[in-house]
Amino acid sequence: MKKFITSAYSRLGRFVVIAVAGCIFSACSDFLDVPLESTVATSNFYKTAEEFDMGLTGVYNMLLSAEWANGDRYGSYFQGFLILGRVGTDEMIIPTNIDGNETELCNYTYTPSHRYISRTWYVQYRGIQRACVIIDRLTDTDIGNESEKKRILGEAYFLRAFYYFHLVRLFGEVPIINHEVTDLTMVQTEKSSVAQVYEQIVSDLKLAIGNLPVSNANGRAHYYAAKALLGKVYLQMAGEPLEDSKAAALAEVELNEVIQSGRFELVKDYFSLFDASNEYSSEYLFDVEFANNGTTTYGGQVGTIDGVQTPNNLYWSAVWSTQEFYETYDPADLRRDNIARFKYVYDDNQNLVKEDLSSEPIYYAYKFRHALTEEGRGPGWANWANPINFPIIRYADVLLMYAEAQNKADGSPNALAYQCLNDIRKRAANGGTYTEAANLSPEDFDKAVFDERGWEFFAEFKRWFHLVRTEKVLEANMYNPRVKAAIEKNGIAAKSKEAYYWMPLPIQEVQSCGFEQNPR
Repeated sequence: MKKFITSAYSRLGRFVVIAVAGCIFSACSDFLDVPLESTVATSNFYKTAEEFDMGLTGVYNMLLSAEWANGDRYGSYFQGFLILGRVGTDEMIIPTNIDGNETELCNYTYTPSHRYISRTWYVQYRGIQRACVIIDRLTDTDIGNESEKKRILGEAYFLRAFYYFHLVRLFGEVPIINHEVTDLTMVQTEKSSVAQVYEQIVSDLKLAIGNLPVSNANGRAHYYAAKALLGKVYLQMAGEPLEDSKAAALAEVELNEVIQSGRFELVKDYFSLFDASNEYSSEYLFDVEFANNGTTTYGGQVGTIDGVQTPNNLYWSAVWSTQEFYETYDPADLRRDNIARFKYVYDDNQNLVKEDLSSEPIYYAYKFRHALTEEGRGPGWANWANPINFPIIRYADVLLMYAEAQNKADGSPNALAYQCLNDIRKRAANGGTYTEAANLSPEDFDKAVFDERGWEFFAEFKRWFHLVRTEKVLEANMYNPRVKAAIEKNGIAAKSKEAYYWMPLPIQEVQSCGFEQNPR
């Protein structure tokens, strides 16, 4: 059911842009590179639980921002993260005939003026400051309903942490803004260290956990989503660049609580996870909500950007997998069908049929496949709008994160870690035979989990961060001929890891705020 996204993310979201005008700001004259969206004051708003909930909608809205005029789509799950988290890795590439902005990311030739980089920076900070408005105003406001107040606060803390998590993983040192800004001269213009940003994230998530209910409306953060995200944050802290020796054990605790809750389970049919009819399954802890009703929202581009070729641009085919990644799957692994070697064509009777591409070296991502007709998708931008939600945290992620964290923290995998890994493998076999992990050394178990994550989360915006965290960017990319060639041509291997682990800071922030640029 899409009631929440249609009524909240979209219809109310337009109002909230006006209502929270005070949270869209510019520091150093250019910090977010955007003018105020409205001159409407917020002093008479934020008086009731309903008004705060409407403001909260504006915080969520940055997850799916599809604004074309200022390019917000390049910094959100509408389009930007679908590119940033997958290309320039061993799993996916950008075809050479696609817009240069995308191919630059694939080839490691992007610059500080790159549109995906600047809009990602902007969209995250816009979400952060909207969350700050909610947190600051609600903390000092009596709305007469303590449980509603806690829920709204918890969601705002969760989202602020979520946006900062994107920033620190992509840019490293970034400014911390944790209060509503009304005086532009008061905005912090100094970058905080990576450790300080993670401290802010952990603090926000602990506050979220203390306020969130154990269940919430579809598409909304809840207690266990915050626990899972905190586990993910700790696991990231255990790897590059912090290499916090205590973080893996902390991740193990948080993720184990999610598992032991018994509230979540793997969906038996793997491909049903990516079908619009089964988006609110027992495996989803948190996702980005998209709809396609043709009026209030245009849907997302999940499955459109990277789908197989079709007539009338039903898919853009802008991101491909590689034969090398395809062949890493066991032939009995049903997840290999996430990668397709065919396109759709019309037959003589104008029916859509599959055309074999066995003779062509093209491997299309086919995970988030959606209906090929407007009737099946909704009446929005007919050629490409897609109502399928984008999964942020799945229970499969919790299981594999726990397995990795426990092995790292304790020095060898325990029974639950083996069970987590084997449950994923069993589902992938779909009743067929599979190799059950047993009696592995800590190193071999870690590799098994690493490989499993690649197969399980193909095209889900996780690969880049996993490669960075485990310091396997260059190693993994040697298996992607296109990316390998780009790395060798541009001398990436000879640079410091910070030079390619982190995106350059947007050029406007360097010029206006005097930020030191990341290594290039």
